[in-house]
Amino acid sequence: MIGLSVLLFSIFFLALKAGRENVGDLQVKSVSFIEDIKILQKKSGVTVWTLTAKKADFKEGGDKAELSDVNVLIEKSKVSLHADKGLYNLAERSFTTDSMVDAVSKNYRMSADSIDYETTSDKIKSEGKVKLEGKGFIVEGEGMKADGDKKVRILNDVKATFQK
Repeated sequence: MIGLSVLLFSIFFLALKAGRENVGDLQVKSVSFIEDIKILQKKSGVTVWTLTAKKADFKEGGDKAELSDVNVLIEKSKVSLHADKGLYNLAERSFTTDSMVDAVSKNYRMSADSIDYETTSDKIKSEGKVKLEGKGFIVEGEGMKADGDKKVRILNDVKATFQK
């Protein structure tokens, strides 16, 4: 009886040890997300820009968030940007998207293939196709740079149409 007990205990011990090894081999990657996120950037108590998104998925390290259904409102220039997807870098405070972006202002409407927005310097750039429509004009081209002083430059293959 003692021998049988030792044998059963040994089998039970080996089964637990083998089970523990399998658990150690599992690689679980945790993904955190926030729904209906809102990020405000303030300077001297005044809101500089506001970023809202339906969902933010935080990946490895937690300093970057993949955003969906994104809106950015730049208070100084009263420009509102919208993109289906984007990436916000919390450490650099920058927003990048590889999907179509629409921007609306009081005087114009812009669409671009993608943008990079450096929130600290208020600079926006795009490497892809850009279309800018305003009252009485349409400007299209490749690549764009815009700064906080309301200067927008279309870099290549510029085509402008003026209407009366």
